[in-house]
Amino acid sequence: MLRHTYASVLLEAGESIVTLARWLGHSSPTTTLDHYAHFMPQAGGNGRAAIDALLGTAPEYIPQDLVSSHGRI
Repeated sequence: MLRHTYASVLLEAGESIVTLARWLGHSSPTTTLDHYAHFMPQAGGNGRAAIDALLGTAPEYIPQDLVSSHGRI
């Protein structure tokens, strides 16, 4: 029970699956993902946040009068 709690808390905090697999002694990060992936609520969100930070956030809606005939602002 303690091992499971340890792994889930670290993943929820954003720890790398590769690092956690090593700390748990798993032969592969795949093994860790098979057991603990559901504790990764930020999955995908970190990547989107990194791209948003790099490019700036895009508005969800662009008024049609701001879009040129080529589909760009």
